[in-house]
Amino acid sequence: MSSSPPSPPAAATPDEPHNEGSKLRTFLGILRKFIGVTDLASVRFSLPSQLLEPTPNLEYWTYLDAPNAFVAIGTSDEPLDRMLEVIRFWLTKDLKYAKGKPCKPYNSCLGEFFRCNWETEDNAPRINTLDLQTPTAPGSSSSSIKGAAANLKAASRSENSSSSVSLSVPQHGTPSDEAGPLLRISYLTEQTSHHPPVSAFHVTCPEKGITARGFDQITAKFTGTSVKVLPGEHNMGIFISLEKRNNETYQLTHPAAHLGGLFRGTLSVSVSEMAYITCPDTKIKAILHYVEEGWLGRTTNKIDGVIFKYDPENDDKTRVQDVPDEDVLARLSGPWKEKVVFSLGPRPMVCLPALKSILTWEILTLFCPVENCSR
Repeated sequence: MSSSPPSPPAAATPDEPHNEGSKLRTFLGILRKFIGVTDLASVRFSLPSQLLEPTPNLEYWTYLDAPNAFVAIGTSDEPLDRMLEVIRFWLTKDLKYAKGKPCKPYNSCLGEFFRCNWETEDNAPRINTLDLQTPTAPGSSSSSIKGAAANLKAASRSENSSSSVSLSVPQHGTPSDEAGPLLRISYLTEQTSHHPPVSAFHVTCPEKGITARGFDQITAKFTGTSVKVLPGEHNMGIFISLEKRNNETYQLTHPAAHLGGLFRGTLSVSVSEMAYITCPDTKIKAILHYVEEGWLGRTTNKIDGVIFKYDPENDDKTRVQDVPDEDVLARLSGPWKEKVVFSLGPRPMVCLPALKSILTWEILTLFCPVENCSR
């Protein structure tokens, strides 16, 4: 009996690597099918494997890119300083977008959970606005909060003094002689709904008496040039409670985000619209306006914000320009991926040019009855 010689084994051809350009072209081809769809997050469709990042969704969506900024919340005895501590944490929670690239993590299944602990230093410099106040005109002292690379800085400089105070948050893991013992932050998140996708999270630092909690849900829409992402109906923001401050609670709501650069082949994240941080216990509120684009359509990543006294029973201020000067405690501005500067008190009028619109029409506005302004 004869047998045919075995055929030679087929040569294994390695899979052709998918570069970033081919990934984006595939992604864009899929998105074109969903132009006009109200919510991409509610539509079930599969992405090619080369478009996914090998990171679980629950692990990716954390807000502790700078855990040492989180444990610093509630340190100051002054309500304004504590609001600034909350804003400092807020500006560090999205450092993944400033330092890394956007990605699509794995979808979570119902009941899936993720938990972890951070061991972090309590090395964030203390914020003390009383030291920043000087006898000079209101708004002359300024400080900065730098968001990039978790290197937050603040400095005060008056017109009559060249001294400066640096408030910097060293990068997490940086050794420091003054940091003291490490603090533990515990984080737990679970997928509580699969359709629509909703996850619940709880963060706590028992030594400092700080907890953060909330629900994460997003809605997404393809506009033709970018993907606009908004918080879903179950996403009311982040709720931070300070046990050692009589359970003082802050609510931080999310602005809109845009995933752009689809046609250029370089994905980027920009933020627009408003974020609100409110504390009914101290009656202090912050409005952060994210300016999406500049004059030529180039992303600026700029924030224009205000911290002011408000009435929790009559919370009707939704824009920065709606806040009267007498209620302003501090103003903020600057690119959130780099450095945000804040100044105490209202914006000084002496710094405005003579033909600035607000000055040109101020007298007419004061003497013109409100009921006649629309005539």
